[in-house]
Amino acid sequence: MKIIMDGKEVAAERGQTIVEVARRNGVYIPTLCHVPALEPAAMCRVCTVELAEGRRSRLVTACNYPLRGDAEIRTDTPMLRQNRKVLIELLAARCPDSEVLKGLAESYSADLNRFPHDDKQCIMCGLCARVCERVGGNVLALCSRGVEIRVDTSFGRLSPTCIGCAACVQICPVNVIRIEDVDGERRVIVRGKEASRVPLRKCTGCGIHFGPVIDLNQVMERAGESRVPAFNASVCPACSRRNLARRLAERHFEQHAVESRDAGGEG
Repeated sequence: MKIIMDGKEVAAERGQTIVEVARRNGVYIPTLCHVPALEPAAMCRVCTVELAEGRRSRLVTACNYPLRGDAEIRTDTPMLRQNRKVLIELLAARCPDSEVLKGLAESYSADLNRFPHDDKQCIMCGLCARVCERVGGNVLALCSRGVEIRVDTSFGRLSPTCIGCAACVQICPVNVIRIEDVDGERRVIVRGKEASRVPLRKCTGCGIHFGPVIDLNQVMERAGESRVPAFNASVCPACSRRNLARRLAERHFEQHAVESRDAGGEG
């Protein structure tokens, strides 16, 4: 299989997506909705490239298009740059304060004020809903349809099933989902409103609230594992690390003392 990317032959395996081949060979293709841990969905369309297979040439999304034969790919033509510029301008109207989009806009000379700002605090990539379903929270989902589609909780109410893992915060490509730990509760803020509240535990060691202790049984079962390592659910991570370090130090000195006594006995 012979793959030419931006005029150079690159290494590729049959079935790899264009994005995978590009990253393997150091070719930059911008993406917003692509995360290797999840199946590609091609929601943002920013990764669109020009693909020529035989006599046929077309535009395809690089994140989910698998290569199955000889092909020539162009990733940064004037037409592609113009397309990405318009996409960035449209997405920026939905998230005008996103630093990620501002960075892309600078790279593609996009005008962030071209379209009226309609601050949705969401670019509809769907990553938060997909990762929420994957970890077993089932809090966020794509609701409604057409121009009214949005990420929301069931009936727009606070969700009682949130585990407070913050996976949605970590995966959001434009960094607009956030968590706030206030008054012993973890609050997940999606599209500017609370999606859930999760009680935080109080550390028996230092007394601070930490959060939250996640029941991993359901997550591990979905991953094909049946056992979850035991952990101290009443101690915050900082105290847990200190306790572990203390136990390791004590074990080391105890072992050193035994070795010293044994050496003294032999003498």
